[in-house]
Amino acid sequence: MKKLLLASTAVVMSAGVATADVAVSGDAWMGLGYDSSVPTNDIQTISRARVTFTLSGETDAGMAFGASFRADNAGGAAGGGTNVNAIGRANMTAGSVFISGHFGRLAIGDVDSALEATWFRTRHIGVLENAAGSRTAALGGGTNARALYTYDIDGFKVALGTSQFVSGAQAYSIGVSYTMDGYGIALGAERNGAGDRHILISGQANFDPVSVRAFAGQLRPNGGGGNQNQYGLDVHASFDGVGVQVRGMRDFAGNNHLGAGVTYGLGGGATLGGSVNRVSGGATTADVGLSFSF
Repeated sequence: MKKLLLASTAVVMSAGVATADVAVSGDAWMGLGYDSSVPTNDIQTISRARVTFTLSGETDAGMAFGASFRADNAGGAAGGGTNVNAIGRANMTAGSVFISGHFGRLAIGDVDSALEATWFRTRHIGVLENAAGSRTAALGGGTNARALYTYDIDGFKVALGTSQFVSGAQAYSIGVSYTMDGYGIALGAERNGAGDRHILISGQANFDPVSVRAFAGQLRPNGGGGNQNQYGLDVHASFDGVGVQVRGMRDFAGNNHLGAGVTYGLGGGATLGGSVNRVSGGATTADVGLSFSF
């Protein structure tokens, strides 16, 4: 992804201060979408454009720090207004701020849970699909600002996460993963503010030019009602710029999802592609179009 450097050597307080950078990147897509659950006008044009700001710097001691947010979420990133916490301070509901060094990386804001930070999640297919519900699910930590700590060493990663400190609604999560030579395995657990618990194991294997990801998870609702399971598999392959993707999964509600997609890289950050998805007892969706990265 190409980035436009807006500011370098932004602040120089002394000879020992490193440069601070602000970079802008973006993505966009355009095409046609189809949804069989819509009784009329089931084919529509679809399009989207987003801009992301990435801020970065380094202390005299070599610790990295920074932040990132999308332009459309600038209000949530700034906090204030209605986005305040229980003590009346700014509560970031979009974007995140981080600091990292030999001790690991600590980020606060709209960050992943520790389970999400370590899993091998099934991936999108095609270029326009944006249906997170047809991919691996996590409980997350709600919309309140939360914290995520990660530490990486020699292919091993550990993560700890917490939601905002709200009495009776606090979420916790932990995740570990290990990768080596294109293979990986991860295990994560999380508990949301309602007391629901989720355990998930996932893995990946790369056999150039084919990569495979698989997962299995169990949700244990607070107060009983029976455990709910999810599991799935995706396969991605790439041949001379042509990508082929196939995915199948079963969600917590017992619905089966089947999907297939194809992409073709046009160069310069442009990709042509299409996908089709089917949910058992539900809708068939499809799309075709172009995606761009800037």
